[in-house]
Amino acid sequence: MRELLRDPRFRAFWLSQATSVVGNGITLVAVAALVIPARGGEVYGLVLAAESATMAVLLLGSGVLVDRYSRTAVMALADVSRGAGVVGLLLLARSGPLPLLLLASALVGAGVALHQPAHRAALPQLVGADDLRRANALDTATMRLGLGAGTALGGVLVAVWDARHAILVDLGTFVASLLTLLWLRLPPVSERTPGGGLRRVLHEARDGVTEVRRRPWAAVVMLQGTLQVLCLFAPAFALIPVVALDRYGSSAYGWFMTSGFVGSVIGSALVARTSPRRPGLSAMNALAPCCLLPLVLVVDLPLIAFCAVNLVSWVGIGWFSVLWFSALQTEFPPAVQGRVFSLESLATFGLEPIALAVTPAVAAAVGVGPLAVVAAAVMLISTYAVFLVPGVTTFGSAGAASPEPAPAPA
Repeated sequence: MRELLRDPRFRAFWLSQATSVVGNGITLVAVAALVIPARGGEVYGLVLAAESATMAVLLLGSGVLVDRYSRTAVMALADVSRGAGVVGLLLLARSGPLPLLLLASALVGAGVALHQPAHRAALPQLVGADDLRRANALDTATMRLGLGAGTALGGVLVAVWDARHAILVDLGTFVASLLTLLWLRLPPVSERTPGGGLRRVLHEARDGVTEVRRRPWAAVVMLQGTLQVLCLFAPAFALIPVVALDRYGSSAYGWFMTSGFVGSVIGSALVARTSPRRPGLSAMNALAPCCLLPLVLVVDLPLIAFCAVNLVSWVGIGWFSVLWFSALQTEFPPAVQGRVFSLESLATFGLEPIALAVTPAVAAAVGVGPLAVVAAAVMLISTYAVFLVPGVTTFGSAGAASPEPAPAPA
């Protein structure tokens, strides 16, 4: 890790993004503190839905921009969009017109859609192939730790200052990130000529889908993510706060979330020190304990055991994420990585808002117990069923070479 941080460009990138994610955590708490007391939980739900829906709609198209232009320039544009959205939330949260409030949240979602694929695709331009796994480990651990620190700091700022001033701190982190990205100025990786209208954008987006389809191991793991988020992670995270409050009191969910942040950091740090011969097998073995996560909903465990299950699950998620992102950055040509990471994010989180919305109704209809058992079974089966597809064990296609994409229509 020390060698990575000796590189001034990587160090600047890492510090600016770590600072920005702390700001994201602050605003997550501050917006809730502004909207819910003034407008109620339903409006807050609409605010979250507007952000998520905009992100999902724009993700695949944003990958085209990431592959056409400088990735740090796209990230800077994302910071401008998110910053403008946060300003709108600051001004409109308590009493502004609802359509404008939702538009502000949509601007945040648009920025997230631009930022996620650009961030992942930029890393291989900053570090060599031999350092990618360590860079991803440091990045993943920092993002989780930064978000946890940001939410904690946001709670303190809201309590001792107020929510509006807390959001101003986040705006300061956007400025720091923006200036750093403009200084870095990574060159574009593609020689494509910008322009061509919607038809060309759709053609280039289809090229990204084609690249993933040419690697069935990557496609099936993306579909695995869709299924697991839909059936386990989203339902668990919708119900666990309710269960934690009911069983252990108001402070329990904070301990539960902290255990997840710590677990992710541990998993990322541990995998950085290893070089598994079969990274796909290692990643899936690490992910398997997550099948225990929904079972805490039906087994009345002591709080320490409740948090321990979450910690172990997030150790596995951190381990998996580093190996998975490193494989995508290694196996796909640089010129399509923006579209690949856009597709990966869309596949993983595109249906999450729906799962979060319907989980309470499903739990009320069939009971938490049956829902938890089905979720655990789906998690365990889907984790190992992907090995039926060649290449998943190694997270790679032996000897696969990427042809040049077909010419885009004029």
